[in-house]
Formats: sequence, structure tokens, C-alpha cells
Amino acid sequence: MQHIKTGVIFGVLAGLFTFLFGGWSVTMLGIFAGAGLGLALENKLERGTQLAKAKEALPVALVAGGLMVALSLFGNFVVQPATGKFTALNTIVVAANILGFIAMVGLAMLTASFRGLDEKKEKTAKTILLAAIVIAFPFIDVFMNLRWTSNIIFALIFVILGLGLNIVVGYAGLLNLGYAAFFAIGAYTTGILSSPQHDIFLNFWLVIWLAAGMAALWGFLLGAPTLPVRGDYLGIVTLGFGEIIPVIFKNLIDVTINEPLTCWIIPGIQRLFGATSTVACINLVSHMDLTAGEKGINPIGRPILFGYEFQSNNTTPWYFLIILIIMLTVFLIQRMYKSRLGRSWMAIREDELASAQMGIDPVKTKLAAFAIGAVFAGFAGAFYAAYIRAIFPSVFDFSASIIILCVVILGGIGNINGVIVGGLVIMTADRLFLPALKDFLKGLLDFTILPALSSNPGLQAAVSQNANPILYRFLLFGLTLVIMMRVRPEGLIPSAQMRAVLHADEEIEAVQNDESKKAKKG
Repeated sequence: MQHIKTGVIFGVLAGLFTFLFGGWSVTMLGIFAGAGLGLALENKLERGTQLAKAKEALPVALVAGGLMVALSLFGNFVVQPATGKFTALNTIVVAANILGFIAMVGLAMLTASFRGLDEKKEKTAKTILLAAIVIAFPFIDVFMNLRWTSNIIFALIFVILGLGLNIVVGYAGLLNLGYAAFFAIGAYTTGILSSPQHDIFLNFWLVIWLAAGMAALWGFLLGAPTLPVRGDYLGIVTLGFGEIIPVIFKNLIDVTINEPLTCWIIPGIQRLFGATSTVACINLVSHMDLTAGEKGINPIGRPILFGYEFQSNNTTPWYFLIILIIMLTVFLIQRMYKSRLGRSWMAIREDELASAQMGIDPVKTKLAAFAIGAVFAGFAGAFYAAYIRAIFPSVFDFSASIIILCVVILGGIGNINGVIVGGLVIMTADRLFLPALKDFLKGLLDFTILPALSSNPGLQAAVSQNANPILYRFLLFGLTLVIMMRVRPEGLIPSAQMRAVLHADEEIEAVQNDESKKAKKG
């Protein structure tokens, strides 16, 4: 019974979220909350037999499932009518709550039972369960008509960006405040090379690698002049780069390129000796609108696989495509992390001078961090451009870089799993929960609160205009970060090194307290 508090937290959170979505959402939330509760319990349980661990998790799972269903029914029959949505006791409500309860309890017990396996089998079982949930999600979403997949795709784009930035910030310890610039370079490379606007129709499967290569090139070009700069000064330089790139793309609307040898070099030499130039200037590009400025590039070519072109009204292929890109990203980063290059990054992060004395070349190592980190931003940019089918310079402003950096910090610096969780938490809150909360509050205001304030038109107007959580998204975002930095500064799933650094004083204090207790007993 010592883990009941964990079950209460998961059950209450899942139940409250059903207020926003209603319908089948309780089943989907039961699946996610059940798996999450099982993982939370599994980490706290001592090893034993699988059946024993499942039985140990059963009371906690029942409490969580019961609370979730109770809150879901309360939302359906009390809260929803207050927003103007009257819910009748029908088969959908009953079936959704029964399936949600079964999913919560069953998955929590199943995941907790993994504690009865040896470490290798335990890891394999977790991987299989995660893969099953990931694969089944879009099909369940379509069946339940929740339409969450499109928002999850946006969250996964930021997961890729966070994984790329984690190489620079988490592994190499280099502050980068302009990472969205590489995101923009990947997106605009895709737009320019696969848009009818430029009469270029390169295949997406080729363009995505060209976009990654172009982003890597600019990562190298940014890294080269910033090598002597460290700490906050490096952050300022990268901030400047991040501000410059969107402005450049905004103004590439009248591009003229002349061949330098015939237009400048030879005529310049002839004029130097008093002769008149007789060489005709070769014009490569004349007054070309490359990026369409604020209007953006639209439309952009989409992936075609075995004759099937990806469409906006079918998000399932896009979902599996970005899952494959994330799997490739994680595989490559894990390989690099365990390689000599990865160890060099971490050595520079800890002490650049000492690592140089040990034979590590800081120039090559830093350049590799910038270039390789930019590669994954290029992947994300290419996918984003093809998925949206239009790109605009305002998307890649400073706030995008800060959000990507916060994905890394909130999730856990230097930890791949932490960055994935951080990206999903931040972006699903921004793109899924805040809009749902806005609609929920609007219904509550229009149907219940505003009519009650009809006697005070001024207050009624003020409440109506300001009760929109999307207006306060950055305020809510900032408060979340402040609370996280106070309560859990190492992030949701930190790396072992970061946890040790941030809690070194606590560990020393705990050791000293133990020693003092032993001394008193002695």
C-alpha cells in the first residue's frame, strides 16, 4: 500500500484530462496512464517473481483506474452539461470507461510484472510494450476519432530537434541559442528543391538528405569562427546567427548572381592597366524570387512511396515516417555517444583544457558537435516543410530556439529518453491540451458563467476577452520551467552525471548525517 500515492496521482491526472476531451479519450488516457504507472511502480519495486510483482501493483492500479473512471463519469454527466454538451448514458460512454479501466489496470500490472525478469529480458519486454503502443496509437486514434495524431506529429518534430541540440548542449556542453536556424535551413532547402514555385521537383527521399547536408555545412560554418568563444559568449554568437537566418530568408526575394571571373575579376584587371573590358558578363541568376519573403514557399512536394503520395487528410503515413526518422536519429546518436567522438564531447564538456592535454583535438570535436547536431535539425526541417507543405520565416524565430532548448533542459540534459519525454510533454501541452482547454473554458463561459454575469456587462466583457489560456501560453510555460528548476533542476529523466552534479551537496550532507548518527550511537 506504500505506492497508493503514485496511483492517486496518475488516476486524478488522467481523469481530469477526460474533462477536456470526453468520449473515447478515457480509453486512450487509460492506455498511456496504465503504462506510465506500471513503469513508475516497476522502478520502485524490488525484484521477485512476475506474478508477485503484478499482485503488488494490483491495489495501486485499481485505485488509479477507479479514480480515473469516477472523474470521467463526473465530467461526462456534470461538467460537460455545464459547457453546453449534454451527454446521454450511451454505449460509447460505458464502453470507453470500461475499456479505459481495463487498460489502466492491465497495463500497470503487466509493466510492473517486468520487474520479475532479469535485466536483459526486462529491457526487451519494455521495448516490445512501447513498440506495441506506438504502432497501435494512430489506428486507435482513428477508430476513436480523437484526432490526436496530427498534434503528436508536431511534438515528434520537436523531439528530433531536441535530440540534435542535445548533442551540442548535453554532450559537448556548448550553449546554442540559435538552433532553430538549422531547422529553417533544412526546411527552406526542401522548399526550394521540391516546390513547383521554382520548377524543381526533386524526390523527397533525396531532398531530406540534401537538407541534412546543407544544415551540417552551415553548422560547420557557424562552429568555425566561434571556436575561441566559450560559455555565455558562445550563446550570444549563436543567438545572433539564429536571428540572422530568418531575416535572410525573408529578404531573398530579388537574387542576382553573376559569374565572378567574367563580371569582376577579368574586367578589374583590364581596368587596372587602363584597358576597356571586352568580356561579356555571364549572368547565372537574374532577379530570382528564391523564398517569396513573408508569403513563404507554397506548395512543397510531398513524399511518394510505391506510387502513393502522402496526403494531409491521412496522418498515419506521416506518423510512421517520423517514427522511423526518430528511430534512425536515436540509433545514430547512441552509436556516437558510445564512440571515441562521444567520449571526446563529454571530456570537453567537463574540462576543455584537461581534455586537450589528453590528446583530444577541441577544434575538430567542437566542429563535429555543431555539424552533426545540425544534421538532425535538417531532417526535422525537411519533414516539417513536406508535412505542412508551406514554410514561412516567422516560424523560425528566437522563441523556437528557446523551446527546443527547454525540451532538452526539461527532459534531462544528456539523456536521450529524457529529451524524448521532454519534447512530448512540452509540445502536447502546447498543441493538444491548451487548445482543448480553450474550447472547454469557452463552452463553460458561454453556457454557465457569462449568463450569470449579465448584470455586469463590463466584468462580463473582461472575462470573455481574457479567459483564453492560449494567450498565456508563454506565461504558463515559464511558470512550469521555474517550478521545475526549483523542484527538479536535473530534468524529468536526467543523466546520471547531471543528477550527481546537481545533487552533490545533498549526497555529502546525507553522508555527514549518517556519520554523525553513527558517532552518537558509538
